Amino acid sequence: MKRMLIVDDEPFIVRGLYEFMMLESGLELDVYKAYSADEAIGWLQRTKMDIVVTDIRMPGMSGLKLLSWIKARWPYCKVILLTGHDAFDYVYEAIRYDGVRYLLKTEGYEAILEMVQGAIAEIDETHRMEDLIATADRQLKLALPLLHRELVYKLLRGERMTEERRVRRFEQLELPMDPRRELRLLLGRMELADNEGDDVDRDENGFRINLVLERYMGDKYAQAFLVWEDGTLVWLLQPATYESQPPSGTLLESLSDASDGTSSEASDESGEAFQLKGNLELALETCEETLGVSVHFLLDDRRVRWEEAADRLAALRREIAGLSAIEGRGSIAGYADSATFMPKTRVHDVALLQVKKLDLLGNLLESGQRKPFFELLEEIVRSAEHAIAADQQHAALGVYYPLSLALLAHVHDWQMEDKLNSLRESDAKIVHNPSLAPDRAGEVLRQLAELLFDWRQSEKDSRVDSVILFLQQYVQEHLGEDLSLVVLAELSRLNPSYLSRLFKKATGINLNAYIQEARLGKAMELLRQPDYKVYEIAKLSGYDYAPYFTKIFRKALGMSPQQYRDLHAASSGPDDHR
Repeated sequence: MKRMLIVDDEPFIVRGLYEFMMLESGLELDVYKAYSADEAIGWLQRTKMDIVVTDIRMPGMSGLKLLSWIKARWPYCKVILLTGHDAFDYVYEAIRYDGVRYLLKTEGYEAILEMVQGAIAEIDETHRMEDLIATADRQLKLALPLLHRELVYKLLRGERMTEERRVRRFEQLELPMDPRRELRLLLGRMELADNEGDDVDRDENGFRINLVLERYMGDKYAQAFLVWEDGTLVWLLQPATYESQPPSGTLLESLSDASDGTSSEASDESGEAFQLKGNLELALETCEETLGVSVHFLLDDRRVRWEEAADRLAALRREIAGLSAIEGRGSIAGYADSATFMPKTRVHDVALLQVKKLDLLGNLLESGQRKPFFELLEEIVRSAEHAIAADQQHAALGVYYPLSLALLAHVHDWQMEDKLNSLRESDAKIVHNPSLAPDRAGEVLRQLAELLFDWRQSEKDSRVDSVILFLQQYVQEHLGEDLSLVVLAELSRLNPSYLSRLFKKATGINLNAYIQEARLGKAMELLRQPDYKVYEIAKLSGYDYAPYFTKIFRKALGMSPQQYRDLHAASSGPDDHR
């Protein structure tokens, strides 16, 4: 709903135009009145106005000075200047501003309505302007590297994303990798030369190292690069072309046919890793000799799906921490699940890696994203249940305890401790100490998560109900006062547009319509009493201008206030007024 302000020092002009816009224009407008430029500024300092219709000649600040004030603060506000004089100097002054219209008062309401409709059309068109879209596209291009890193970071943090959504995001951001193909992870850890101080910018050196890698394999691999929170360098790599089969009739094909049964795909993957390590040797030498930085590179020996990348990264980060410089030089190592330096079982690793996703789980809970939350929770709990099935109870508890603490932290933050009474006493004990029943801990924590979402939604609904109830009570108790949307928004501390939508969603009726119904209800109640005159009833019901009250009443009930009073008096009889 657009907001419109009418400004004129002549009350009958303001009231007449207000009546016309509210009753006869057919436009959905939230209309405000001001009888001076100072009063108009008061409104404009409280809320954004979409359209201002103002007289040019007013005592004190003129309409032209008000126009200048508006354009300095609300440049996109449309202004319609009204005057009783066809003075060129006023027109010349006004047309210096964009979005300003000029109209003689003698041209009537229909001419003003036409200009208001044109202003509304321009406002709507602003949101579809081609140059605005072009500017956004240009800025998006500049921001793409940052957006690439943000998207990759989310994926490597384990954010849940369907393949369809991943494909769509890659296309939107023009990320030069294939969201359907497997990828290979490469990690780097810097060992700064002895003559470098602690104040060296690790991020800057990280990007220099990335430039070195791009030099040696940029044309062979599509890649994404980012610096992790702890300074670890992370690359996501995909061959520029996938060729699992050599060209027909070549020596390579003959060698492939004569292989010892190794699949072409596995051979291709192994050969790719070998070639990558060769390029890394060149990059390592360049980094040490040119940049003065020693780097440890850890290359995953196999490709992984995008959905596996977060878990795989956690495992690689743990391993690269164990590589140390020898005589100040870096190193290159490969990583495989069966590596001799992995003392823990795969089941144990998978369970503990889920703990890395608890931050994301908490974010999903905070933002109320129920479906992705429970998808991730199920993955975390399932890993612990698999650990129990593999007789790795300590690994399962390594998942359940942090998960329990994360959920209980939200119970505390949301002040919902009393809600834990909804759980059975035995289950509440398991929530605080999963080791009491590891085989049931997953089920109990799932139940607690469901309750958290239910409690949170109930609390939100309660807050909405409180706001609506407050507004309804305030309206009923202050019918003779200013009940404009801006005033009610200030009382409820909500944005006017949001408040209007919220009220309609909760009650099924527009807020302005509710106020109108309440005022008419009050007026009908007072009209059934002989103690008040019609103009007094208009004032008490919130209508400053009695003729406007009569028009509103007639439009709603099909009769004037006096006719309603007479009709009620005739039907009720004289005894009813004693």
